[in-house]
Amino acid sequence: MAAVSSALAIGCDSRKPAEEAAAGKPDAAAPAASTGAPEVRKAAAIQGDDRFAAQIAANLPRVPDPAIQVPAGGGAGAELDNDTFRDRTVAFVRQVAAGGDKVTCDLSLSSKRPFRAVVMGFQEGKQIARGEASDAGLCVALKEAARRAVAAAGGAREALAGARLVVELPDHHESMIESVERKGKGLELTQGLVPVRALDKALLAKRIEDGKGYLLRVIDPTHKGVHKYYHAPADRFEDELHTIYTASTALTLLKLHAYKPDPRLLRTATEAAGFVMGMQSHETRDRTAGAYFYAFDLERKRPERRLVVGTASKSIFTLIELYNVTKEKKYLESAVLAADWLISMQRPDGSVRSALVGQEGGAWKVQGKESTLYTGQVLSALSRTYRATNNKRYLDAAAQTADFLLARIVKKGCFLGDEYRKPNPISSSWAVQSLLDFAKASGDQRVEQTVFRCADDLVKRQWRRPEDAYRYGRWQRSLSSSGSGWLAEVMSEVHHHCRTKGMAGCDRYKDAVVAAIRQILQYTYGPESSFMLKNPKAAAGGVFWSVRDRYVRTDSVCHAMNAYLNMFGELGDGPLLTLPERPLAERMALAAEATSAGAADAGVAEEDGEESDEPAAGQSGPKGDDPEE
Repeated sequence: MAAVSSALAIGCDSRKPAEEAAAGKPDAAAPAASTGAPEVRKAAAIQGDDRFAAQIAANLPRVPDPAIQVPAGGGAGAELDNDTFRDRTVAFVRQVAAGGDKVTCDLSLSSKRPFRAVVMGFQEGKQIARGEASDAGLCVALKEAARRAVAAAGGAREALAGARLVVELPDHHESMIESVERKGKGLELTQGLVPVRALDKALLAKRIEDGKGYLLRVIDPTHKGVHKYYHAPADRFEDELHTIYTASTALTLLKLHAYKPDPRLLRTATEAAGFVMGMQSHETRDRTAGAYFYAFDLERKRPERRLVVGTASKSIFTLIELYNVTKEKKYLESAVLAADWLISMQRPDGSVRSALVGQEGGAWKVQGKESTLYTGQVLSALSRTYRATNNKRYLDAAAQTADFLLARIVKKGCFLGDEYRKPNPISSSWAVQSLLDFAKASGDQRVEQTVFRCADDLVKRQWRRPEDAYRYGRWQRSLSSSGSGWLAEVMSEVHHHCRTKGMAGCDRYKDAVVAAIRQILQYTYGPESSFMLKNPKAAAGGVFWSVRDRYVRTDSVCHAMNAYLNMFGELGDGPLLTLPERPLAERMALAAEATSAGAADAGVAEEDGEESDEPAAGQSGPKGDDPEE
């Protein structure tokens, strides 16, 4: 149970992400082990023995050992599909846990290799039980593992009554979790995720509502700013409010208001914008006027002395949109002031200085390393400011940075990195988005052609193997939900522009977005995916970072929601995407000796050597330099 074991080691820990890194958390770029991988099986067994061995030894003698009965017609040779097999497995384990004298087992599978069963119980976000057993007969192995799980939980008949069951057959590449919505039934687990194998518009509409609820909850009720992290397993926020995440949340609320008008959404967006503008510097003497302070420290009750160009850029996006909706000049004035500061952060060649950092004594230090993310964000912000004001000063400044990016693409190609990162899809997608914004502002056909060429390059890099539900729709070198969401958002913008221009073949971008949406939904907290959480209702609609890091970062939700809302009107009412599961006997390798090497697709690992452009929290480069910021 590679992903679940890894997630338990991290996700149920109440430490902050940075503290997890310091404690030796696995590197975000390290390959995630396949289900059944020998080293993971060993680690899981050690963890289970260490935590529950004493309870099992003490309590197992008083756990009933029921006789197994096989129903008529349920003998060897009966065929089962995947869903029926999981339903019967969970139901049988429930029978054993209930403590009766007899149990009925209709799991008629045979294998050349003994069955090793692991039964776990989760309650209120904590693992309360684990039992393991092996036997040539599947029913016997499950029964003994279930008895040991009951013993681990205290030995009483009701020990697992309120727990959520997870059952795994590691050597046969099978993992399942008990359904919340269908009590006593089983759901597929893949790398610790409940995979989404069927996507339609109705499911997407529900997730839009869930995401809206999450974003409304993440706003601080007093200051109206937004937290960057919600540590879902521990049910707490970090002690900072971030300007850029507040701006991003307000922008998504405005999109939600356009999708389904609601005065509360507009009011909340304006309140959040008030926090953003309250974080803006108006100090002309040190030339910081227009910049926005990176974060507000809730403990010290003061802003952090860090002014990041990404924060200003994304704030401009929101303020211009709010001005378009309300026609209140204060929003445009704040955006224009920020755009002026961005121009001051440009170099003559069009590249961008990343940030100003406050020093002892009040001086500011320039953080000068070049970031494609920041360069793209600044280009987008200046292009949008020009379109809002028709002031050629902003178009000229945008043109400088556009030329810088275009020259880099000519030299390096569309797959870009920078002084912080190796080439990766997030940096590359910011080049696409920012050049698209510039093309809309300037009407430059040369730039527009580059946008579509580089967008096509990204489409080709998307993981689209239908047998791989874990990664289908993700981009290589982008391991987080935030990355998938942002790429989906960019592709939705490219799709709209393609349609507006009346071009052929626009569906290739729509198909990329739909595939990414399916993948993102696997990372969205809902009833079936919240078994590791203390407070599932608070996390509902949140998009967690990865299978190893189950915290929610606000931009993961915003990017996903923006992609959903951008595409919703473009989608039909029928099935949008279906990923069929392989037949049970083939998937579990029942007809042949199962080996880890022989079942590569049963539990798909991350690409060997793949690096994440988005390190887990606490593992990034200089603070303030991540894909959102």
